[in-house]
Amino acid sequence: MKIGFYLKWPKGYSGTKGCNILGDELYAASMCRTLLKSESIDSAEIYTPDFLPKEKLDVMIYLNDILPQREWAKKHLLYFQNAYGEGSDKVLEKFHQADYDGYAFISNRLLDIHREAGYQGLFLPFGVNTDHFYPRKKDNRYDFAVAYIGNDIKGEARTARYLLPAAPFRFGLFGNWPYPGPSKKQRILFWKHYDPIPEYKKLFYRISKGKIPQEDVPILYSSAKINLNCTAQDCVDWDVITLRTFEVLACRGFLITDKVPVAEKTMQGCMVFTDGDNDLTQKIEYYKDHEHEREKIAQIGYEYTLSHASLTSRMNELSAYLEEIL
Repeated sequence: MKIGFYLKWPKGYSGTKGCNILGDELYAASMCRTLLKSESIDSAEIYTPDFLPKEKLDVMIYLNDILPQREWAKKHLLYFQNAYGEGSDKVLEKFHQADYDGYAFISNRLLDIHREAGYQGLFLPFGVNTDHFYPRKKDNRYDFAVAYIGNDIKGEARTARYLLPAAPFRFGLFGNWPYPGPSKKQRILFWKHYDPIPEYKKLFYRISKGKIPQEDVPILYSSAKINLNCTAQDCVDWDVITLRTFEVLACRGFLITDKVPVAEKTMQGCMVFTDGDNDLTQKIEYYKDHEHEREKIAQIGYEYTLSHASLTSRMNELSAYLEEIL
């Protein structure tokens, strides 16, 4: 079987300055490498607007909101794995008009709506690439009390609630946190046209350590005392466990996360859940000084992730589904 993963951004775009893309290319690359371990897969490649297939594939899997291009492959599958500010259910209605041959979802709730509308699909939650994300030797460069990798795309309310409380601690904040407002000259000339800048934007711009090399991400997760997870509201609404959750746990990292119902139901004891704000401050204060408890919880999360959330098992499920629709 010849498989393609299509991204609407050029290759390497996620590594460019100022980019807020959520790692689609990195995840697609991991899926390709994992699929290629199977004897039934002849090829698995990432395609983009600047790199199109030279011959017709068996299946093209679309990771973004792209209409199927029939000349590229025999069959076309939408992997609905992005968050949408307008609501994923609204976006799904538009995708139903695109006539894909198959659909895969990271949300069981969205899959239920999809099936109620008369369509078939696959529940394919995120899986972690354990060839890259595994426990590493602690590194003093990343010995932070609290750490987070991300970008300013979760919105003021969630960022202030679930990340800002970490600022008073030894906070390793990585990612793209650009200068939040106009230049001094623009403020003087056009100050009436600019809304007040949230305080967290100013602070995070000052303390951000910039982008972290991908090869160092597992080292950070293994080295920081506490890792944070802040989930996009759309993912909370549709009951999605984020990829970051599994990546941290696969490194035997200790994680404090905001609440997602399916995670609270299936992963109790694997990590610590928080309501944010003062609750998060109190939990950071407590766990940063209780190493034994951190290690105990991190070990449970590590064992759960290896048993239930490996990318190998996810790709086996995907391969079986692709065989059905071909």
